[in-house]
Amino acid sequence: MTTKQHLTTPPDALGALYFLPGQYLFKRVDEGRETVKALSSGQIALAFREVQTDSGWLNRRILRFCEAPEGSFVLSYQPAGVSSISIQDKTGEISEIRLPLPTLVLFGKGNEFYIWAAKKRVVRSDTKLSIAPLPNVGGDLNGKICFGKTQVPPANISEIDAIWNLFWNTPFNGDGSNGKCKSEPEDVRKLLFRLSEKKAKRFPASELIESDTTVEDLWIRVVEKKNFYNF
Repeated sequence: MTTKQHLTTPPDALGALYFLPGQYLFKRVDEGRETVKALSSGQIALAFREVQTDSGWLNRRILRFCEAPEGSFVLSYQPAGVSSISIQDKTGEISEIRLPLPTLVLFGKGNEFYIWAAKKRVVRSDTKLSIAPLPNVGGDLNGKICFGKTQVPPANISEIDAIWNLFWNTPFNGDGSNGKCKSEPEDVRKLLFRLSEKKAKRFPASELIESDTTVEDLWIRVVEKKNFYNF
C-alpha cells in the first residue's frame, strides 16, 4: 500500500497536514485530484503565519475570537449584576463598595483592551454600545482601559478570565471620570457611590450614554478592515 493510500481525507476537506516520523506531508484536494507534498517545519510555520482564523459569533460569554498574522482579537462580555470594586474618593481614600453595574463588553486587541456597556443583559452582534460608566476608561466611546504599569496578558480565550480579574482588582481613581453617565457628567464616581449607599439592585439603564455603533460594527471596523476607530 502506498503512502497516498494511507492518507484518507474526509469528503469535504480541501487538504490535510500529516506529522510523520522525521517529515511533514501536506495533501491537497482539488476537483477530486489529490496531491501529496513533503514540507519542512519552516514552510509549515510560514504557511500558518499567513492564516487568519475567525470563530464567528458564538453567542456566549466569549462572543468572538480571531487569530491573525498581526495578532489576536477577542470579544467577551459580563452580564449585568452586583459587583464589588475598589474606588478612590475625592479625598484620595480608597474603599471597597458593592453596587450594581450594567452589562459590560470587553474587546482585546493584542495587549490593548477596551470596555463598553450595554443596556441588555445578553450581548449579540447587533447590540448597541454605550459608554462604560466607570473611571479609568477612555473618554467618549473610545473605551480604552488604563491598567497603569500593570503587565497585561495578550488577547486570548485562555487569558480572558485573567483580564477580567485584572480589571476588577485594579482600584479606580478619578482619571477619566467625566462624561460617563447622564446624572453626574462631571464625575461618575458620585453615581457609583450613590448606588452603593442605596444598595440598589440594578444599574439604571437611563444613565447610560448609548451610541448607534453595534458590536458587529466594532468587529468589522477593527478586525476585518484593520482600521482602528475614532467614534
